Amino acid sequence: MSETTPSFKPTLGLLDATMIVAGSMIGSGIFIVSADITRNVGSAGWLIVVWLLTGFMTLTAALSYGELSAMFPKAG
Repeated sequence: MSETTPSFKPTLGLLDATMIVAGSMIGSGIFIVSADITRNVGSAGWLIVVWLLTGFMTLTAALSYGELSAMFPKAG
């Protein structure tokens, strides 16, 4: 009796390829933006301050949009 083992078929679909490209763009963008910010602010310490400030602003905006959408539960 011959045993057949299931074989893995290596394929990438459209979604897989799209996610790989998007991840590469975002990943490389973080390094490019950080270098540009450091050139403008002058030191790594100020870079951390800028990232913390923008992170706080992003979190505030996300929470604001969440509260706004909760005010209109039947919209859309």
